[in-house]
Amino acid sequence: MDSFTKELSEVSIAIKKCKNRRMLERYEAVRLYLEGHDIVHISSTSGRCLKTIYNYLNAYQAGGLEALNMKPSSGRPAMLTAEEKQIVVDVLTNNAPRDIGFQSEINWTSSIVREWINSTFNAKYSPSGIRFLLHELGFTCTRPSYYKSTGTEQILQLEPPKNGVFNSIQ
Repeated sequence: MDSFTKELSEVSIAIKKCKNRRMLERYEAVRLYLEGHDIVHISSTSGRCLKTIYNYLNAYQAGGLEALNMKPSSGRPAMLTAEEKQIVVDVLTNNAPRDIGFQSEINWTSSIVREWINSTFNAKYSPSGIRFLLHELGFTCTRPSYYKSTGTEQILQLEPPKNGVFNSIQ
């Protein structure tokens, strides 16, 4: 078996085993190239621009099929550091909103947390972004429980996580 047939066989096996659509597209581009198709044809067939096809082929020629693997996407940098996130968890767990300056507020809400984080860390979260952050930190959204006052105020507090999930207690 010559090297060309071996390469084509390796690519065909990778295509059969592939479950990722984006990787399949890369393997298909290499297979078409190895079969002798024109790069313009490969580009039009795959729906990718010529530069992308050239990038796939250059990566393959430099490092084989492993070089076609996608690199992890970094995404947007976090607005809070790990230390700041720990401070948020500590404050929300050990304090009521009125303890840190929110008058007449008994329960933490995402809007109060958002306002506090903005004033403390100068990090401007959207309403959905703050809910995502709270979920990431292990907090769950619950509706406050209403009860008949017995003369002693009771504040909803958060207990430390059990199995990684914060639950509110009364």
